[in-house]
Amino acid sequence: MKLLAIGKDDVKMRLDRWLKTQFHRPHSFFQRHLREKHIFLYNVYDQTKHKVDANFKLPEDANVRIGIKESLYKQLVSDMTPVPLPITSSKPKLPVLYSDDDFLIINKPPHLATQLGSNTIDSIATRYPQLKLVHRLDKGTSGILILAKSRRAAAEMAEMFQNHQVHKTYIAQVRWPPFGLPTEGVVNLALDDKPAITHYKVIKRGARTAWLELKPSTGRKHQLRRHCAFTLGAPILGDMKYGQDTAKRMWLHASKISFLHPFTKQDIAITCPLQNMK
Repeated sequence: MKLLAIGKDDVKMRLDRWLKTQFHRPHSFFQRHLREKHIFLYNVYDQTKHKVDANFKLPEDANVRIGIKESLYKQLVSDMTPVPLPITSSKPKLPVLYSDDDFLIINKPPHLATQLGSNTIDSIATRYPQLKLVHRLDKGTSGILILAKSRRAAAEMAEMFQNHQVHKTYIAQVRWPPFGLPTEGVVNLALDDKPAITHYKVIKRGARTAWLELKPSTGRKHQLRRHCAFTLGAPILGDMKYGQDTAKRMWLHASKISFLHPFTKQDIAITCPLQNMK
C-alpha cells in the first residue's frame, strides 16, 4: 500500500475533495474505491486500517495517513496528466480592507463576477488565482469579500459561514413601496423551501426611494434581493432580475462584516462605507 501524509493546510478538507486535488479524477471514482476500501485511513501508531466515507474531514493527527492500495496508486499516477495553469488576469488588484497570514479582505466593485463563467473574462478568481473564495457576492453587488490564503483557512471560514458565525450588514437603495414600510422590521419568509430571515432598517428616505440597512441571518440565494422585491415590495434599484430596473448598477453593497478569527481568536470587524449615497 501507499501512504500519503496529511499536510497542515489539508486539515478539515473533505477526503474526496482532497483526493480530487491530488489525482484529478471524478468524485464517483473515489467514492467507489472508498466503498471497496481500496482507499482508507491508516494509523501508523497501531498499524490499523479504517474505512471512511467520501465526506470524511481530514484530521489534525500526526499518526494518520491516507492509505491507497498499491495497484490503484500506480494506476492513478500513470494516468495523471499535467494540470492547466490557472487563468490569470492583467487587471489591477482591488482595494485591500484587511490582510493577515490567513485571509485577504477586499472591496469588490459592482459588475465584477466572483467566479469565472462561460461569458466571463474578468473575475475575482482570475485576479487572485492563488486565493480561495469562501463566500460570494453577486456580480452586481459591491463591497466586502473575504478570500482565504490556504485550504485550511478556507475550510475554517466556510464552516463559520455555515454555522452563522460571520455577521454581515448590507446597504441597499430601494424603490419606496406605495404603502410605505415600518422604520424597521424582520422578514421571515422561506426561500426555496428553506428558512430565510432578513432584518431591515430604513436609514434614509427620499421621495421615491429609500436606503435600507439589511442584516441577513441566513444565506439563501439572492435572499436580500428577493426579500426586498417580493416581501417588502421595495425592489433594489438596478436589480434587473427581481425589479426590472434600468439603473446603471445594482445598489446593493456589503458594508460591514465581523467574525472571530479562527486561528488568532481576535475579533475582526471590517467596515466599507458606500460612497455617494444619494
